[in-house]
Amino acid sequence: MKLLIFAVILLHVSFPLCSKTIHVGAGFPVRQIQAAIRQAHAGDTVMVHGGVYKEGNLLIDKSLVVLGKNYPVLDGQKKFEVVSIKANQVVFDGFRVQHSGFASLDDPGAIKVYNGHHLTISNNILEDNFFGIYIQYGKNCLIKNNQIRAYGKEEQQIGNGIHC
Repeated sequence: MKLLIFAVILLHVSFPLCSKTIHVGAGFPVRQIQAAIRQAHAGDTVMVHGGVYKEGNLLIDKSLVVLGKNYPVLDGQKKFEVVSIKANQVVFDGFRVQHSGFASLDDPGAIKVYNGHHLTISNNILEDNFFGIYIQYGKNCLIKNNQIRAYGKEEQQIGNGIHC
């Protein structure tokens, strides 16, 4: 029993030591954010360098730190939910997320969280999105220092800045 407890403690202590950082951008081996997310393991950091990324919908489906350097642009091209978070313990920080799709049934937005717990969404610029940040059944989510701008002329064309 003592050996089992020691193994569990060792696993939890060494987890951060095994994490890595995957750089994404024009001058790096990984050029697409979704490819970096697929390569990453829980606890890793995906560092996205400045540029414009039109990758459709980005799915974060594991516990990651996803950081933008110099506010990389994630552009939904008025067609997509730009970022979908379907994991716990995610940090999403430092991006410009713009031009999400529009649909009153699906409620797409810049950043949508599905059943996520212990998340941090911070220091992002959200511009011209149907919903800015949409938290669906989330718990213990920290949302701070985000700027949200919308340009809809009619109420039906704009969702909420932050919807929980």
